[in-house]
Amino acid sequence: MIDHTSTRIEQQETALRRQNRRRYAFQRMLEATDRVLWQLEEMNRDGVKNVPQVLRAELKEVVELMPGHVREPLRVDGPVQDTLDSLFEIQERLFRWRYPDWDDTEPDELEFPD
Repeated sequence: MIDHTSTRIEQQETALRRQNRRRYAFQRMLEATDRVLWQLEEMNRDGVKNVPQVLRAELKEVVELMPGHVREPLRVDGPVQDTLDSLFEIQERLFRWRYPDWDDTEPDELEFPD
């Protein structure tokens, strides 16, 4: 009886850990992209033209665990601005993946009937 209870508790704890990993996966991915975006924004501000090798490796690591359709637009070779743009696209896809009904339309872009 005690063995069965202990086994059941272990199974429930494992299921809870799995559920929490899934629940917080979006948040971890978003925070990782924000961290890299910050670095790229500073490089852009400082006039750095191309993404350094060290940051390219970090970018690839950041998006590695994301679904393929989310990470698809990543561009790490070339100008900092292109990489910034691709990372913003990844974040948008990340939001759409997590919140399928997410709408980022600006209020002044909405058309209202007269």
